[in-house]
Amino acid sequence: MKRVLSACCIAGLAVGTACSDSPLSTAPRIESPLVGGWITPREELHPTGSMNRYLAFAEDGTFSYVGNMYGIYGGGDGVLAAYTRITGTYRIEGDRLIATATKEATWDSRYFPKETVRNVNYSFLDQATFKIMGSFLILDYIIYPADAPEPTTMLLTSVRGD
Repeated sequence: MKRVLSACCIAGLAVGTACSDSPLSTAPRIESPLVGGWITPREELHPTGSMNRYLAFAEDGTFSYVGNMYGIYGGGDGVLAAYTRITGTYRIEGDRLIATATKEATWDSRYFPKETVRNVNYSFLDQATFKIMGSFLILDYIIYPADAPEPTTMLLTSVRGD
C-alpha cells in the first residue's frame, strides 16, 4: 500500500512540475517591449468627471484592461463611479496587436451597483498597431461609434518609468 501511495505522490509531483510556470515550461513566451503595464493620463469627461485607462500585457500572452470613471455622478473627481475590466489573450505580428477579449466585468455605482461579469469573444482594440517611443505606447485602432469605423489613437505611459 505504501508503494502505491508513494508512486501516486511521485506521479502527482511530476505532473504538477510539468504544468508549472517553471523555466523548463514549453509554454510560448512573448518577448516584447509591449510586455508590462501602461496607463493613460486622466481625461476630463463632460459634463462632469474624469477617466483613466490601464492596460497590461503579460509574457504568457494574456492582457488586462481597466477603464475607471470618477465623479460622473457628483461626489468629486476622486470618487470611483464606474469601471470596465476586460481580460483576454493577445499576440504580436510585427507592429500589429491582435487581442481577443474573453471576459468582461462592469460596475456602475448608479445603474449597476452589483458587478456584472460575462464571458465574451470579440476583437479588442480592433485592427490595432503599436509604437513604443521611450516610455510611451501609442496604439492606433478602430472604434465603431454608430457602427461607422473611426480611427482612434490612445497614448499610454509605462508604469515602470522607463
